[in-house]
Amino acid sequence: MRRYFRMSEINERLLNDLVVAVKEIVKKERSERLRDIYLIGDIEKDTARAVIERLRELANESRKPITLYINSAGGNVTDGLAIHDAIRHLVSQGMDVTIVVQGMAYSMGSVVLQAASAGRRVTFPHSWIMIHEPAKWAGWQSTTAAAHHLDRLKQMQTQIYRILAERSGKSLRQIIRDTKRTDFYLDAQKAREYGLIDVILGPVQSVIPTATETDVDACGDSLESALVSNFPHLAAAERSATSSAK
Repeated sequence: MRRYFRMSEINERLLNDLVVAVKEIVKKERSERLRDIYLIGDIEKDTARAVIERLRELANESRKPITLYINSAGGNVTDGLAIHDAIRHLVSQGMDVTIVVQGMAYSMGSVVLQAASAGRRVTFPHSWIMIHEPAKWAGWQSTTAAAHHLDRLKQMQTQIYRILAERSGKSLRQIIRDTKRTDFYLDAQKAREYGLIDVILGPVQSVIPTATETDVDACGDSLESALVSNFPHLAAAERSATSSAK
């Protein structure tokens, strides 16, 4: 028996097919455009899980490059290493992963940064990198607690020092010396010279000019004048304290 379709049925079917086709196109364009991941704030189990899950999703969608934006003061060692290893796994499979510092990559954030593909550790001109002794990153709240995990702490230190040394080109001895009991801060230019990043986005020299001693002194004088003008009671208290000390 021959079935006849009404024009309304045909139009409805065409409309449905059109909606499905448009959704597929939008989904494809969105997946190609939004292959960005954001690591903002402390590195802990929830942020690590979110970043790793997103990495896997994007890797399963296609082999196109992925970009991770980071603005973090650091966090837990094992969670940071988990992110680092997840990225390195994708890189080992031939995927390009760019990591962009937008603000800061301190402590474990600087270690995650080293997971990027060769030549793809990127920073903005006013971003900062900081590395320090791995003992400070372990997440233990006291030296007593750390003492109970001394062997594990030594292993973590070795892992992190090797990551920093291999990617920066510096010797283990120098990495240890520069981070021993201190926070080693580097601006974008210094971080590139040290080997912790590859590329600075934007003209560095135009936004970070070299300051002379006169410039620094003038800046200090201007700051002191501004403090006196805006906080006269603090200035008076300081003068009083200075006079008493004399």
